[in-house]
Amino acid sequence: MSEPTPHPHALSFADLQRLSGYLRPADVENWCRANGVPYFPAKGRGVCTTLDALNKALRIQGVAPSKPAEPRVEF
Repeated sequence: MSEPTPHPHALSFADLQRLSGYLRPADVENWCRANGVPYFPAKGRGVCTTLDALNKALRIQGVAPSKPAEPRVEF
């Protein structure tokens, strides 16, 4: 049986390791706690969270897609 596809807004323990710069589960958990990021135990080891929870805790607002530049026509 194959592994289920993770939810696109879920951040795994590996994602949190990359974002925090820490490798040990306790250090990643402490980083989450220090930054107000809600988390829950991950399957296996470590913790996980959601993109929305991380963005809210770090006060990152959605970025509007940039408007494509209008073509420049020279004569």
